[in-house]
Amino acid sequence: MSDAGMLYLVLPFVLCLSVGAPVAISLGIGVIAFLTLTDAMPSSVLSMQMYSAAASFPLMAVPFFIFAGDLMNESGITIRLINFSKLLMQRIRGGLAYSLVLTGTLFAGLTGSAVADTAATIKIMAPAMEKEGYHRDFTAALAASTGILGPIIPPSTLMIVYGATVGASVGGLFIGGILPGLLISFGLMLVVGIIARKRGYNKSDAPFSFLSLAAGLKDASLALIMPVIILVGIRGGVFTPTEGGAVAVAYSLFIGIFVYRTLTLKKFLQSAILSGITASVILLIVAASQPFGWLIAIGRLPALIANHLLASIGNPYIILILINLFLLLMGMFLEAIAIVLLLGPILAPVAAGLGIDPVHFGVMVCVNICIGMITPPVGVNLFVAAPVAGVPISALSRAVMPFMGVILIALLLITFYPPLVLWLPSVLR
Repeated sequence: MSDAGMLYLVLPFVLCLSVGAPVAISLGIGVIAFLTLTDAMPSSVLSMQMYSAAASFPLMAVPFFIFAGDLMNESGITIRLINFSKLLMQRIRGGLAYSLVLTGTLFAGLTGSAVADTAATIKIMAPAMEKEGYHRDFTAALAASTGILGPIIPPSTLMIVYGATVGASVGGLFIGGILPGLLISFGLMLVVGIIARKRGYNKSDAPFSFLSLAAGLKDASLALIMPVIILVGIRGGVFTPTEGGAVAVAYSLFIGIFVYRTLTLKKFLQSAILSGITASVILLIVAASQPFGWLIAIGRLPALIANHLLASIGNPYIILILINLFLLLMGMFLEAIAIVLLLGPILAPVAAGLGIDPVHFGVMVCVNICIGMITPPVGVNLFVAAPVAGVPISALSRAVMPFMGVILIALLLITFYPPLVLWLPSVLR
């Protein structure tokens, strides 16, 4: 493919994005413009490539895990997890803020969705935190920052898409994301502690009771077991990640119908519709990106970039820094799935040329992209948190900076200390 042909592909895509067109539409217009202006390939390439992407077996896990997360929320598991978190953290200064972080960490093992976790934690926690004197912008910023754990701690739709796109092990990515996710959660709690002492946030005077804690743990135990079942099943070879998604749905249905008895037919249908809409948006982007990425690969752009970086720089540490900076920049303008689909096939060969483990690199990429969810101007978690909490986006953008700072430190550790990602997969291999 000539350089002019590549311009016919890329320029319409960039122009459409710049005027606010959806990513899927922008990708499709770029491909149509290329096929029309170059006459290099038949127009059937578009439909064939889109179908092959949508028919991918690993990507079937995406709607399953989204549906399972919605069913968990409708079954009332959310409230049980929050109550358990409060029992653990309430006697610490800033206890409700600690509870929010812990709740978000536990949610991440159920939904895999940053947006869903952000909205749920704010809706449930914000009224109680405001009553206890917590600033609204602080609560919203903390919920948005904690929400990014959803695609990092398994199950993760982002990791499923990345693994299917570049051929990395989804099970390995799932296990590799656990310790980085816990590291980020710990970092957020450190920031909470500093701000809580500075602002004098309250702690609960309620007496501690082991009986209450045990009862709370028992109430939340069925929700906490699900991620363990999924991870052990995938890593132990009992089922694939896609089959694991189906297991998660079946488990959620069993708990909601037969154990808690809170899942009605109406709630089931609402979950099915909402999760179907969410999954269709993701899979539309996946399908539209396939012909775009295929044409870029035909033009040998990934190989050219990899060879250029390796020949001109050579130092793996500098290349990793540049990749992180580039991904952080892209995260300010593009949504997470689109970044994975567009840049994953380009950057993965660079990592392979440097001898970087694909699981380590994949987790690094996913964490980096998740930071974009709280980065202005298009941080999706910020746009979710602001209206729910009733906070201006400008105030929220300022309040999120301390949390973003500690997450960036965690990203550096993940990037330059591979055992943080690879140790657990090696133990569970």
